[in-house]
Amino acid sequence: MRDRNSVAVVVLLLASLGSAAAARAPNVLFIVTDDQGPWALGTSGTGQALTPRLDRLARDGVVFRQAFCASAICSAARASLITGRFPSETGVVDFIADNGRNGMSPALATWPATLRDSGFATALVGKWHLGHARPEYLPTARGYDFFSGYPIGGKTSQSPSVEVEGTWKTFAGEFTTDVLTDLAIGYLRRFRDRPFALSLHYWAPHANQGVPPGFTVPYEDRTWLPMKEEDLASSRDRPIRAPSPAAEQLDTPRYERIMREYLASVHGVDRNVGRLLDALDELGLARDTLVVFTSDNGYLLGQHGLWHKGSGWWLTKDRKDPARVHGATRFNLFEESIRVPMLARWPARIRPGTVVSEPVSHLDWFPTLLEAAGKGTGSVPDLRGRSLLPAIEGRPLGGDGTLFFQYVHLRGLRTPQWKLVRDFKSGRDELYHLGNDPNELTNLLPARDEPTAAVHRDLLARLETQMRAVGDRGDMSGAAATER
Repeated sequence: MRDRNSVAVVVLLLASLGSAAAARAPNVLFIVTDDQGPWALGTSGTGQALTPRLDRLARDGVVFRQAFCASAICSAARASLITGRFPSETGVVDFIADNGRNGMSPALATWPATLRDSGFATALVGKWHLGHARPEYLPTARGYDFFSGYPIGGKTSQSPSVEVEGTWKTFAGEFTTDVLTDLAIGYLRRFRDRPFALSLHYWAPHANQGVPPGFTVPYEDRTWLPMKEEDLASSRDRPIRAPSPAAEQLDTPRYERIMREYLASVHGVDRNVGRLLDALDELGLARDTLVVFTSDNGYLLGQHGLWHKGSGWWLTKDRKDPARVHGATRFNLFEESIRVPMLARWPARIRPGTVVSEPVSHLDWFPTLLEAAGKGTGSVPDLRGRSLLPAIEGRPLGGDGTLFFQYVHLRGLRTPQWKLVRDFKSGRDELYHLGNDPNELTNLLPARDEPTAAVHRDLLARLETQMRAVGDRGDMSGAAATER
C-alpha cells in the first residue's frame, strides 16, 4: 500500500509540474520584416516565393490569414505595433526622416518595457526607426535592455554599419540579414537561462536606399542587390506571373527584375529564420518560446500597376497612372499595402496547423503578450487591440471584424464586406465591396444607387466616430512624403 501511495504522489507531482510548465510565461522571439506582403510566403499559395523554413513555422504553429497593420508606412506601423495604439496617438504618423526631430511619444507604454518590468531580459536587433534625435526616443529608453541595430533605417543589403550596444561596427563584406541573425543568436545564447523577449527587425526585403557600386539606376528603380548567390538562385528560374488585370499595363522587364530580386531577399530572410529555429532547438528553448513572424506593412508589386506600399510608384510602361488621376505616386490603403504575413509558434500552447481566418491586427499583440506573460490585458490602459490567445486556442475572437487605418491624409474603415477610404487632402472617397471585389478594382463612388449610397453614409459615420475616439482630426498630412 505504501508503494502504491508513493506512486500516486509521484504521478500527481508530475502532473502538477506538467501543468505548471504548460502555463508558464513563454520567452518571446518577435521577428519583423520590412515591406513584406503576405503573398510573399509559400503558405500563401501564390507559388511565387520559396520559403520552406517559414512554411515549417506555419505548419508547427498558427497562420493568421487576415492580418493587418495599422498604417501603410514603416515608422507609423511600427509605433502602433509596439504600443498597441493608433498612429495619431503615438505621435508617429509617417516615416521618420533621417534628419527628423520627431519620435514616438515617450509617455506611452510599450510591450518590451512591460515585459522587462515583469522580469524579462529584453533586446532589439535591427531596425528601430521610431526616433533618434533625443535620448528618450531610443530603444534602450523604450523597454529594451540591449540594442544592436540602426536607429534610423538600415539602407543596405551588404556591409552594414550596426550600432552594437553603443559602439558602431561595420561588417565589411557580410550580408545584412546574416549579420542581424548572428547578433540575435548571440542574445539567445546570452539569455538562455532566464525569461527573455527578443525583437529581431530585419531590413529585408526592403530595397536598398543607396545604389551599390556598378549600378546606375534612377531612384525609383532601386535594387535589392547585392545578395548571396543561394538567395539569388532561389528566384532565378521561378515562374514570374504578373498580377491580373494590371499585367498588360506593366513594364514587364522592369517588373520581372524587381520581383526576382525581391523574392531573393525574402529567401534570405527565410534562410535565416531557419537558423533561428535551429538555435532554439539547440539551446532547448523551442517548447517555451513564442515565435512571432510578421512585417511592418504590406507591399505592392504589380498590383494596381504599382510597386511599394502606401505611397506607391507606378510600375507601368510610361510610369504614369493609366487613369491620369494620380501623380507620380499613388497614396493608397489597398489590401496589399495593409495586409501583412503573421505566423506564430509556441509548442507548449499552440496546436500545429492552427489557422485563424478572422481579421486581426498588429494592435492585438500587446494585449496578447500581456496575457501570455500572466498579466491582465487591462493592466495597461487604452490598448486598442485584444488578446489573440482565444483564437490561437480555437475559440472565436468575437466582434464584427471592423478595422481602422491611418496613413498621413488617408483614413480607412474596413469591414469583412466593405472598405471605405477617405482622402482628407483631395476630399475624395473610395468605396470597395470586398465581398464581390476583393482586388479592389472598382471604386463604387460616386454611388449610382441608393443602397450603395446608404452604405457609404453608414461607413463614413462609423469612420468619423472612430476618429473622434482616438482624437484624430484627419489633419496629419503635413508630414506626408514618399519614403526614401
